[in-house]
Amino acid sequence: MAETIQQPTDRRQNRNFILGCLSFGHGVSHLYDQGFPIFMPAIQAAMGLTTFQVAFMLGIRQGGFGAVNLIGGAIVDQMKASWGPILTGCMIWASLGFLVLAASPNLFVLTIAVVIVSVPGALWHLPSTAALSRRFPDRRGFAISMHGFGSNVGNVMAPLVAGGLLTFMLWRHILLIYAAPAAIMAIFVWWSLKDVGKEADDEDRPAPERKVMAAYREGLAMFKNPMVATLVLAAAIRGVANNALFQWSPFYLKNAGDGGLDMGYFTAGVHLALLTGMGIVSAPFLGYLSDRFGRKQVLVPGLIIAAILTMFVVSAGDSLMLAVLLGGIGLFSFALQQIILAALLDVVPNGTEATASGLIFGINGLLGFGSPFIAAFIIENMGGYGSIFYYVGVLTIVSALIISVIPFPNYRVQKSAAA
Repeated sequence: MAETIQQPTDRRQNRNFILGCLSFGHGVSHLYDQGFPIFMPAIQAAMGLTTFQVAFMLGIRQGGFGAVNLIGGAIVDQMKASWGPILTGCMIWASLGFLVLAASPNLFVLTIAVVIVSVPGALWHLPSTAALSRRFPDRRGFAISMHGFGSNVGNVMAPLVAGGLLTFMLWRHILLIYAAPAAIMAIFVWWSLKDVGKEADDEDRPAPERKVMAAYREGLAMFKNPMVATLVLAAAIRGVANNALFQWSPFYLKNAGDGGLDMGYFTAGVHLALLTGMGIVSAPFLGYLSDRFGRKQVLVPGLIIAAILTMFVVSAGDSLMLAVLLGGIGLFSFALQQIILAALLDVVPNGTEATASGLIFGINGLLGFGSPFIAAFIIENMGGYGSIFYYVGVLTIVSALIISVIPFPNYRVQKSAAA
């Protein structure tokens, strides 16, 4: 009888079970996160928002994401015993955010709701990635890739689900429905992952305040390395381009004015699924190529191809070629960003990987606060929503040029020598 009672606890401590639960939760998180841009054209139309008010919403959301990553990594590192409650709180917070978003009567409340919604998706990555890194020291790449695979599934489902529901339901009603699965997921996450961060030697840790400040100092010291500073710059520029692409593409596909294509919600969702979900196919393959032949050898041609495809989107109009182009861009969108992150982790000191990741995502997010305003100016003054694709293409080329001049170390040779 005692063994029967103990069995569920043992199963929840199995690292493959933990990997599956974290990957599933990651997919649900991205289902919400990548679904949000689909709702924005409907919210804009219903509340009469201007392009710059939409830009403000998108900037607040991206800035919140960046702030959580930038300051949260070192803090979460000191709260290992609370990783399970933090992950559970992400789902509860998402549920609350969608309730507030659905009930927003004006721009002020809508802004508060967007801030709330921006937190869970950013915060989920910090304890989940750290937990997998600790549980899979021998298969870290595999574990984090599977965690990323969960997000890619969510990326595919998000525009399809949101676009499909918007064809016959009001956006407020859909967001009310969205709150329920998030609350149910909170119960599941608590049951499966509440002890994911607890370890026997937690009492041996130094005082959290000192370690947090030391981690921040280490992070700032990384920028003394020109390669780190240049990689972070390239990643930030590429991140701003990606954000603009994912945030404004729904408006180009759905809206009739300002050069938009006037698609139905579901049709727009299918096209966006190609853009956000093709990383399921390409990410493992491009990651393998970068491991085998080097980061630069994959990043530079990949970024140039992505830029060229992006600049041809407008000329494709509402045709089959548009779907082909968006799918082609999707092959490189998330995958190349992960390889840039891998390149950064190749050169930072051992033991500072989480701090480096927080910096690259945090700076990306904070710069992303200003990007929607630049995009809004371009839309208003340089040709409508279609002009965004040229803006994204130029930023992608700039990122490729920066990476092309970075003297990447041959880390594969270094690893062989170390072995």
